[in-house]
Amino acid sequence: MPCERFIMRSALLRVGSELRLHWPFAAVAVVALAFLLANLGTDYLWADEGDTAVFASSILKFGVPKAWDGVTFTDSDLGARENQKLVMVATPWVQYYVAAGSFLLFGESTFAARLPFALAGLFTVLIGFRLMERLTGDWRAGFCGALLLLFSVQFLLYAREARYYALSMLLTCWLVSIFFQLKSVRTAILFAAAAILLFHTHPLTVVVVCAFAVLTLAYPPFFEKRRLFWLAAVPIFVFTVPWFFYARVGYAAMSTPLAGIGDFAVRILQYLLEVASVTPLVGGTVLLIVFLIQSRRKKLPGIGDSTAGASSNQPTEADHRARVRASLSSQEVGFLLIVTVTIIGSALVIGLTQEVTSLRIIGLRYTAGVIPLIMLAAGMLIAKIGRGRAAVWISLIALFTLTRFAQILPWVSWNRSGVFRFGQYSVMVHVPTSLLNHLIDTPLLRFLGNLRYANPGTMGSAAEFLRHNARTGDIVITNYEAEPLYFHTRLPEGLKILATSPIYQAARQQNLPNYAFTVDHARWIVWRFAWDGYYGTSWPEVEQSLRDRGAQVTEMTKIKETGWENRENVFFHRFCGYKHLFHSHHGHLRRTRVFRVDYPGD
Repeated sequence: MPCERFIMRSALLRVGSELRLHWPFAAVAVVALAFLLANLGTDYLWADEGDTAVFASSILKFGVPKAWDGVTFTDSDLGARENQKLVMVATPWVQYYVAAGSFLLFGESTFAARLPFALAGLFTVLIGFRLMERLTGDWRAGFCGALLLLFSVQFLLYAREARYYALSMLLTCWLVSIFFQLKSVRTAILFAAAAILLFHTHPLTVVVVCAFAVLTLAYPPFFEKRRLFWLAAVPIFVFTVPWFFYARVGYAAMSTPLAGIGDFAVRILQYLLEVASVTPLVGGTVLLIVFLIQSRRKKLPGIGDSTAGASSNQPTEADHRARVRASLSSQEVGFLLIVTVTIIGSALVIGLTQEVTSLRIIGLRYTAGVIPLIMLAAGMLIAKIGRGRAAVWISLIALFTLTRFAQILPWVSWNRSGVFRFGQYSVMVHVPTSLLNHLIDTPLLRFLGNLRYANPGTMGSAAEFLRHNARTGDIVITNYEAEPLYFHTRLPEGLKILATSPIYQAARQQNLPNYAFTVDHARWIVWRFAWDGYYGTSWPEVEQSLRDRGAQVTEMTKIKETGWENRENVFFHRFCGYKHLFHSHHGHLRRTRVFRVDYPGD
């Protein structure tokens, strides 16, 4: 017994010692789990999440993401993303297979659809923590970077969605981590695999690989990585570039050609405004300038000071730590260069493909990986400026997480419209609905409320109505968020492929049932009048087609229109209590109406 008590006591002491040593990492992990998993499956999927879930379901049936699953045709882009066999090609497949794996393990549900992406968000935080701790030799750098991520509502929204955003962020951080350890063929193979996976989350995320390519040629401390990097570039090229050719039609359909150099410039500016609106780009830049000024002006005491006595000429361990904190190592400079070149490269690529209005709506989702990179860079600079003084770095963390002063919004709040004009061109920042939200990060408080309360929108309410009133096999027609409505009800959907759709002829050749192309046999209509005509069909046309078939159309209920179900962009996200914290790009929205269709002889 005494021996057993001694062993038990020793084990507890070791555990306690480990916890004291690694408490920052453990604390970050616990908070991340709470923020990312709490209430994860309560709110309904929105349009893009529904796309992920439905294509993941089709993978379980066919092995590949097919738009026709035997019941409903799925593609909110009117078939522009599918090939002639109705297989998805214009959106990379990694997200679909990740969600399919979760469905295989846990069954098809909202929680299962989001779980792997939330876990990707968790590992983004943890990998980011370890990356900065390893680069700087200071746990505070990792801790500060991780806290900035965990208190970024935009990061949390991306990570809690069943879409590729969290995978992009995870693989970007992992790729950077591998790059700094690129010293063997084994790590080169791992680097290539991570880069290929990153590309197949979204092609534009591979800009970070281009940043590595530039820096291995231009930044001397990275010259030693040049051979292994370019060795890894061969398989990266082989497994990525052919996809552009394979999916070129879909990518062309989802891009907007440039109208000139002025258009290109304002696109780049709009992208940078989007970056500065959800990340501490402004605050991080200020920190870097302050740190560089401090490094030049301050002379460390006790190092080379002839008046301190002969013994003081020998630097102590404390002197060494102070010197490290007061300067940037080549690794730290390299990381800041990676972040900078990635932002510039992303701005250029986005500027070539997306118009200004589109950029305001999509935000950073195509280049989500820049978010953790900027957060980690800001965390490193906070730790550097803090120089081990808790009061300093804790105050800076509070400033960066609880207020908006590190973002661009407070500094342009004098422009109430948010529009900045440059001749015939203009850009726009997102305008908060209250003065307080210009200065304080109120979305964070609302997000915490979302972790406790349900927040159903129009699509969710329509799905609940159909589950209570529709029968199995009833055909539904809707004009927006059709994918999540199908996922949550599993009712077949009609009028999904118009005669003007790019996929129309291919779908006809696949012998899809007539209801996929027309209003035939529709029993329920969920018409989102706020989106009337958005996909080329208006309500009067649908109603007239039904009446021409002798149908009686009866309005059953009206539903408040919320625009989107669970948008990933913080500026358009609806928080609990039907609260939007930024002025929307649309005004008052007409209510959605649900109709029942009856036919002679029913």
